[in-house]
Amino acid sequence: MGMDALQRNGYRAANFCDTSGNPPASKVYRAAKIILSQKNIAGYFGSGSGVASQEQFHSARGLVKAFREVWLAIPAVIRLGGNSEDLAVKILTEYTRDLPAPIEGYKKDDPVEFCVERLDALIRESHIAPQPRPVQPTPSQHTYSFETPTGDITFDHDACLNCETHICVETCVPQILKLDNGKPVLNISREDARNGKCIECLACEVECHFRGNKGGRINLPIEGLDDRKGGANGNSD
Repeated sequence: MGMDALQRNGYRAANFCDTSGNPPASKVYRAAKIILSQKNIAGYFGSGSGVASQEQFHSARGLVKAFREVWLAIPAVIRLGGNSEDLAVKILTEYTRDLPAPIEGYKKDDPVEFCVERLDALIRESHIAPQPRPVQPTPSQHTYSFETPTGDITFDHDACLNCETHICVETCVPQILKLDNGKPVLNISREDARNGKCIECLACEVECHFRGNKGGRINLPIEGLDDRKGGANGNSD
């Protein structure tokens, strides 16, 4: 439906990626980063069926991480219909308000045609000059790290000690974190985390950035992409 609606409004898909099947947030993140590495993209459109039995906040967090890393400078419209769609749209829109480009999120009751029309309007109305991503703070020397199935997570324990919410522990979907003297650590073995107990939900970074003290960071390498420069916004992570 989404592809047909895009064509009816005069657009051609630069790429297509299916992230259905209950994907981890890390898969959605990588798909978005790869698509956004392409040149000459006018906008980013995502549309689910609205009936998928998967938690949409995983997709929202994956998109937020990708959009923030490229410092998105093209309009995006995402239809996050399905389970937990209210939370998903809130995450997507609230955590991207400071980006150069407008980003809108919609739910299953919002028709695909309407969502495409919104993207068309944003593309026509927006004249966004690419902007450099703000410099990220350098972690302190007191860090705690562990491997995930496809990457690694690092907590800056100096930042964590000054965190009032410890939101990373609360929002960790598989509940594999605990507080040790005010600092997040694993409550399972490192081997178990690496072998799949960590589901790479990205809450430890995304939620920490906006509701904590910016102490969590997950690194998710993308083979063949990480050394490339440019793309839709002229920026790279």
